[in-house]
This record gives sequence, C-alpha cells and structure tokens, in this order.
Amino acid sequence: MLFCIDEARRIMSRFYCHACSLPQSACLCAHVSPQPCPLPVLILQHPLEAKHAKSTVPLLRLALPDMQLAITEHLAPLPPPASGRWWLLYPSEQALDLDSAGVALPMADIGGLIVLDGTWRKTRRLLHLNPWLRQLPALSFSRAPAGAYAIRKGPGGQALSTLESLAHVLNRLDADFSPAPLHRLLRARVAQFQAHRVPEG
Repeated sequence: MLFCIDEARRIMSRFYCHACSLPQSACLCAHVSPQPCPLPVLILQHPLEAKHAKSTVPLLRLALPDMQLAITEHLAPLPPPASGRWWLLYPSEQALDLDSAGVALPMADIGGLIVLDGTWRKTRRLLHLNPWLRQLPALSFSRAPAGAYAIRKGPGGQALSTLESLAHVLNRLDADFSPAPLHRLLRARVAQFQAHRVPEG
C-alpha cells in the first residue's frame, strides 16, 4: 500500500514527540531543563555520528537550545565571536588544561567553543579535513567527574560523552553554569536504553 507524503507525516507525528523529536515512548521532555550557553558553542559533528542512536548531541540541543550544530566533514572558517576568539575543545599536546592547578585561564580571550563530536578516529579526520581548526587555541581537561554514559564505551573502557565533556568545561569557564540539568537528562536517556536492553543468555 502506498501513502502520500502528507499521510506519512501524519502517521509519523503520532509516534514522535514534537518537542524533543524522540519516539513518544522515549519522550524526555519531563527531564529537560533548558538553559543558555554562557558563551557561543558550535558542535562540529561527523555525519556518521549523527546517525548513531546513542549520540548525546540531541540531548545537548534540548538542554542548550542556543547551541549551534554543524553536521559535516568540511566547515568553512567561522567569523570571530563577539569578543575573544574561538577555542577548540580537544586534547592536543598544546591544549590548555582547565583543571591544572595554577593555570590562569585567559577568560577574556575565550569568546566561543568549537567541539568535535564523533569517535576518536572521526574527530581526527575532522581535524585533518579542516586545517584551520588546528590553528585555534585549544582547551582540554583532566579532572572531570566520572562518566555516567554506561551505554557506550570509548577507548580503554572510558565513557565520557560529548555532553559530559561540555558540561564540565562550561562549568569551569562559568561557575554560574550548572551541569546538573545536563547530567539529569543524560541519566534519563541511559535509563531508557538500559530498560530496553535484551538480557544476555
């Protein structure tokens, strides 16, 4: 049976929440507490990561509605933010560690953050394809709270998600920014996945 486009959209709208764009059975609206970003944030997401059901970027878009998102492998250099410069959140050798004791953060110079989203292999590819990113000053961290993203593991068993990383960094850059709403939203999403996990054996 064939459906016209309008009919297909009507059927889809029955099963998806218009606010959070998730299936109604997985609606997270009750757990969302939107708040403004304390500075401009752009997430450069690898296209393959955008297709991953366990990506935390959709949660960030709900929690930080003024955040920008670019899903592409190639991004033209950005115009400068209103003040300061763009900084790249990435653990390069030259990156400034936000958590190092005695480090003076150049707050007036940090005008906005660019965050790479994808596996380590995919983020390295984004850096390779966008050489201008490597010319930006970089930030990293070393003492973030333990990751709670138990449904997806990174290299070495680590599970710190993009959401958790950004929550920590924004709180370090602005003490008035609370990471708690982001953490609550992530825990709710993790609980959903775990509730629907098929037991092994």
